[in-house]
Amino acid sequence: MMINISEKNFEKYSRQIMMEKIGVSGQKKIMKSSICIIGCGGLGTTTAQYLAMTGVGKILLIDFDNIELSNLNRQISFLEADIGKNKAEILKKNILKINAELDVSIIKKKITKRNINLFLDKSQFIIDCSDNFETRFLINEYCFKKKKILVSAALQNFDVQVSSFKAWASKKNPCYECIFPKFSDADILNCDQMGIVSPIAGFGGIMQAITVVNIILGCNNKIFRELIIFDGFTRDMKKIRIEKNLKCKICKY
Repeated sequence: MMINISEKNFEKYSRQIMMEKIGVSGQKKIMKSSICIIGCGGLGTTTAQYLAMTGVGKILLIDFDNIELSNLNRQISFLEADIGKNKAEILKKNILKINAELDVSIIKKKITKRNINLFLDKSQFIIDCSDNFETRFLINEYCFKKKKILVSAALQNFDVQVSSFKAWASKKNPCYECIFPKFSDADILNCDQMGIVSPIAGFGGIMQAITVVNIILGCNNKIFRELIIFDGFTRDMKKIRIEKNLKCKICKY
C-alpha cells in the first residue's frame, strides 16, 4: 500500500519528520501501520491517544466493559458524563477528535478462543492492555501461532512492566508465557484489588506507545528480549534481559 504524506500531514507531523530516526520514510511506516488495542482502560486510553497523535493508520479498539466512576482517576479519555457508556465507543469518539483521518473501528465484545482469530486477523500489531492473565495467555498464544508482534504491559500500585514479543522470529526470543508461566487468576490481584496511583497508568500507556513506534521504525531486535520495570515510588527503572523457556508449551521449537 502506497502512503503519500499530504501538505497538511507534513506540517502536522513535522516535529517527527525532522528527526533523523524517523524522517519521511519513517512517518510513512507509521501511517501504514495497523494496531489492535485490547482493553480500553488505564493503559489502553493513553496508548490509543498517543498512537493517534503519532499518526498510525488504523486502530481497532476492543473492550466489552462500560465506564464506571472508579475508572476516572486513571482512564484519561473519559468524563463523568460518560459513565455507563462503552469504553471502546467513547475512546473512538475522542481519538477521532485528535486525528480525524484515523481509521478507527471498535468491537464491544470480550476476547475468547472462539472469536480471537476473527477479531485480530487484520491487525499488524497487537497491544495487550487487558487486566487479567486468562486474556493475556490467550493473546500470547494467538500472536505466536499467527506471527503477530505483541506489546504487553501491566500495572500495579506504583509499578509498570512493559515487554514486547516476537517469539516466532527467533529461537532466542521468548514469548509472554516463558516469562509468566500459567497459573490461576484466583491467586493474582488486579488494580481494582491492589490499587494504582493515577499517573502510573498514563506512564505505562506512553511506554507501550513508544515501544510500538520503535518496532514500526525497525529498532534493534533486542527489544524482544527485554522486560522494562519502572517503580514510580522510588523512580527506579530497570531493563531486565529475558530468555526463552525451553520447556514453554507455547513457543518451544
